[in-house]
Order: sequence, then structure tokens, then C-alpha cells
Amino acid sequence: MRITIGILSLALSLTFAGRAQNAPPVDLTQMNLEDLMAITVTSVSKKEQTLSLTAAAVIVINQEDIRRSGATSIPDLLRMAPGVDVQQIDASAWAISIRGFNSRYSNKVLVLIDGRAVYTPSFSGVLWDHLNMPLEDIERIEVIRGPGATVWGANAVNGVISIITKSSKETKGGLVTAAGGSQLHALGELQYGGGAGKNGSYRVFAKYFDVGNSAGTSAPANDHWRRIHTGFRSDWDVTNRDSIMVQGSLFSNRENETVRPGFTSTPFDTLTNENLDAAGGDILARWNHTLLGGSQTSIQAYYDTYRRTEYGVPESLRTFDLDFQHHLAAGNRSDLVWGLGYRLNTSSLSPGYPISFTPPSRTDNLFSAFLQDEIRLSDAFSLTVGWKLEHNAYTGVENEPSARIAWNSPGSPRTVWGAVSKAIRQPSRGDADIQTPLATIPLDPNTIQVLRLFGNPNIEAEKVRDYELGYRSELTKRLSLDVATFLSFYSNLKTSEPLPMAIIPGSPVQIFLPRTFGNNGRATNYGGEVSLSWNANARWRISPSYSYLHANLHLDDPSGQGAQTTQIARDFPQNTFQLRSLLNLSRTIEFDQSLYYTARLPGGMIPGHARLDLRLSKRFGEFTEISVVGQNLLRPRTIEYGDSNALVGTQAVRSVYGKITWRF
Repeated sequence: MRITIGILSLALSLTFAGRAQNAPPVDLTQMNLEDLMAITVTSVSKKEQTLSLTAAAVIVINQEDIRRSGATSIPDLLRMAPGVDVQQIDASAWAISIRGFNSRYSNKVLVLIDGRAVYTPSFSGVLWDHLNMPLEDIERIEVIRGPGATVWGANAVNGVISIITKSSKETKGGLVTAAGGSQLHALGELQYGGGAGKNGSYRVFAKYFDVGNSAGTSAPANDHWRRIHTGFRSDWDVTNRDSIMVQGSLFSNRENETVRPGFTSTPFDTLTNENLDAAGGDILARWNHTLLGGSQTSIQAYYDTYRRTEYGVPESLRTFDLDFQHHLAAGNRSDLVWGLGYRLNTSSLSPGYPISFTPPSRTDNLFSAFLQDEIRLSDAFSLTVGWKLEHNAYTGVENEPSARIAWNSPGSPRTVWGAVSKAIRQPSRGDADIQTPLATIPLDPNTIQVLRLFGNPNIEAEKVRDYELGYRSELTKRLSLDVATFLSFYSNLKTSEPLPMAIIPGSPVQIFLPRTFGNNGRATNYGGEVSLSWNANARWRISPSYSYLHANLHLDDPSGQGAQTTQIARDFPQNTFQLRSLLNLSRTIEFDQSLYYTARLPGGMIPGHARLDLRLSKRFGEFTEISVVGQNLLRPRTIEYGDSNALVGTQAVRSVYGKITWRF
């Protein structure tokens, strides 16, 4: 803490000596709603579209939202998006989903960083502790609620979270950030950007943070988290028709966690405090080219790798991905985007305690092609139809079509849209190859019951047919409304099915109860989200939102003994509410508030809970800002999710930290 205070003092002393090169942050509270509705998004159709006219449930978290949130992690930023369920498990683990099916390894949401998929094929999910990047470099986060599989492929079942970083042209000059407080022990970031030749630019950064333990439920928590992250980005305008972007990063995590011996909780468990180590890196390159006729092509390639030791087992993953895309106008009324893709994944899990894969190492290929056409039926109506074909190593060829229609009269501030989509969640290595203990239960001194889970190499893809209807309008110059409703039919949902029991002689005698994965589950989900944005006056913006989700789960064979591995009946809240307020007390003082409420999980043990975050900041000149942030202020400690698989959940604690940002 003394080191952090020293860094703060040093940065303050340099504030008036440095010559600023960066422009101050844009204050979006001074923008009218027409400007905000005109923000472009690219994640729905892989091309630029105006937000107000997009036929999808999409919200944009822009840089001003990020700066004024007081958040220090991407999961906390996602709390701002209606329909996104964010629940913290411990200091470095989260359960994050869209429209249900939440768990630590939520497997129906695709997450992208500048087009690089960070959805992990080993188990279907996202390692959120791998993704803590410099938040100042994020241009926007586009959150799509509902399937996005036609352009992004398998696993974009319930939504897509696309994180888009700033061009290095926008981050010339220097940036120093330092913070510290009660749980955020230390945060430091150094960044510098400049020109590279006549038509190029670059930035380099290094970031460190140290997050202390949360609160335990029955014993002191053991979830300390430290991270080092460094990287670069370079952008070049090679000609007036060609541009190239290259970026890369390296990270190293040291974490603590408390685990159970099996994935199922029993009264006989002995908890163990363990260390988690993770390190990895990525590099991505993209070439954009404009053809003579005005159409545009892009070729993107990336390589991503990490090594992670959790539960005492080293896991490694290497991914190479190559994508080609072509965007062209086909006549006066047709706007066409098509592309091809190839991905190579090589994963390995060393045999050991308590998880193993059979075989230990595996290489999988994924081939894909997509076509999407936006057709102007009239001045008011547009129809977008698309189709994605993929060939994966587990289920072969899969297709994911969609159709979207939007109505907007020329000059009208209102848009009505509808969508019909099909998407799949393709199996992972964990579904096909895993062997892991579920629980060991002593029945008497000479007999134990052993539950063990085996993967199923013949498991099928989970599927959804989704129907959406939405309305988006600028009601007045100060008030906008966004409503989205949905009805989703899931089939082939993953279940855990019993295998024949065995008696294994010995001392003690083992009653062996093996289980494997099946596809015996179905579900029907329906609900909706509504959000408002109200400029109360020139200095004050208020943004409330509400989300509702209802699910009915049943088995294809009601007389069977299967159980769904993702407890959809318990692991999502039916009701969530949030209220964000951005208030400029003066030209240099900001006071921002964020209130989040999550209802009790149906049938679960986690009660409803609320979270209040406050931020007070002061700008000194144009390029120095000091802020004080309070998080989770309503109670000393809050349990949001509880245990997840073998990981023992902790309680989020009330915390306060101070931060200084200096640009030069």
C-alpha cells in the first residue's frame, strides 16, 4: 500500500511538468440521444451497422461507460448489459451467461477480442481470469443477446460478447495509471504510443495488479490473485486501399483457490487450498483491402496459447485460426458478406489428480463457411438472411441459418425488428474425453460409494431454435427505449446418465457408480429485456434496465434417471434490475452510481442480493484524473454464486480504492 501511495504522489508531481498529447475523454453526457443511437456496431453482421437500425438485441458499452464505471475487470463491466447474468464465484472466477444456463464454464456465450475467439474448446467456456486487459484501451464492448451463430459459428448460442480495442492511432502519447485500496491492493499500468514512419502508429503497455482475498463462508478465504500483462498494437495504412493491424500480448497469473476432492459436494469432503498458475500469449494480424469496385476484403490470422495448472493438473492449449471475409454490394438493394474459416486446436491434459483426458493429447480441426445478405425490400423494410456451415471433429457437418427483418420509415426514430435463428453448441474435449471423480461417500467402515464421470465420444451437439421480437425508439430528444423479447426451444441438452453399477472387492469394498454424458434434455425459455436512457438535463444521465427469464426443463425420457449437468432450474435469476446514473457536479467533478439487483435463484440456496458501486472523480487540468471508487457497498460481504464444480465459492466484500490517471 505504501508503494502505491508513493506511485500516486510521484504521478501527481509529474502532472504539471508533462506536456499532454492525448485529448481528454469525451463526455457522452453532453451528446444527445440521436448521436448515441447512431453509434455503429460490427458484431451482428461482420460489417458496420447503425445501432438504431440493427435487427438484434444489442447494447454497446463505450469507453465513457467504462471509464465512469469504476470497474477493474471485464466481468464487472458486463454487469452494465441487460440480460447478462454476472455472478462472482471467488476473486478470480465468475459465472457469466446470457439468457440462462449460467455456470463457471457457461458454454453458450461466445467471447471475442478484436475477432479472436477466447471460448476454450477444452471444456466449452471462458477463462475470465485470462482476459483482464487494460480497460483504457477498449473502444467499446458489443453485447448481442440471442444467437449469433450465422456469422460467428458454433457456441454463439445465447449471445456474443465482442470486445473491440482502440486503434493505436487513437492512443498516441503516454498513460500512467496507479490504484490501490482495501481489496485491490495494487494496480499499475504504463503505456506509450506514437507514430511509426509516415503512415503507421503503435502502442506498447505493461499492467500489474494484486487483488486480495475475499471473505470465506466458514473459513478464511484463499483466493488471492496477482497478474502481469504486457502487449503491443500497431496499425499501418500501407496504401489508400490497404491497411494492416498487428497486435499481441503475454500474461502470467498467480492465484489461490479452495477446492473439493470431487465435482459433487458431500458432507465428507476435505477442502484443500491450492495454487493456480497460468501463463500464455497471443498474436493477431489483419489485412484489409478495398477492391477497385468498392468491395472490401479482409484476411485475419491469429495464434493463441496458454498453459494452466489447476486442481494439480497441467493443461495446455494452442490455437491457430485463419479467416477470410468479403463484403460487397450486389446491385442496388443487396449488401452481401461471405467468408471462409479454418481453426486448428491442439490441447493436452497431463494425467494426474483428479482429472484426466483419454487420450491425453488431441488435435482438432474446424472448417467453416458463411454467407449473409441484407436485402432492402423497400425504403422501410430490410431482410437479412444468412447461413453458416461448419465441420467439427465431434459431430461432423452442422448448419446454422438465420433470418432478420427490420422496419424503419425514413426519418423515423423507431425501429421494429424480428429474428429467427438456429444455433448449436458443439461438444468439447471435456464432453468426449474426460474422466473425473464426482464424489466418494463412506457408507460404513468397510464400504464406500464411488461416483465417477466418463466422457462420451458419441455425444451430440446441443441445439436451439430461437425467435426474437424487438422495438427500439428515441421517444423524445432526452429519452430512448429498447425492448427485446425472445422464445427459445433447446434440444439435445447435455445430461448425466447412469452406467451399470459394479462392486469392486477390497478394503474397503467399493460400490462403483459410473456416469456418462448424454443428450436427454430439453428446455423452453422465454422472457425479455427493457432498457431506458434518459438525459434528465445537460449534466445528468440515468439508465435503468430490467430483465426477465423463465425456463421449463424436461427430459426426453421422463422415466429415465438422467440429470442435467447445468442446473438451469437453479442457476439463473428470473429477475434482474440495474440503475446507472452519471452526474457531472461541475466541469471537473463527476459522481457516478451503479445499482445492480439479482433476484433469488429459483430452487437454490443463494438469496437475492443487491450491489451498489459509487465513483467520485476530479480532473486536474485536461489530462489528470483522480477518483475514489466504492464497490459492493450495501453490506460487508455478499455471496453471489456459491460453489461451482470443485471450486469453493467465496463472498464478495465491500471495498474502496483510489486511482489516478495521467496522460501525457
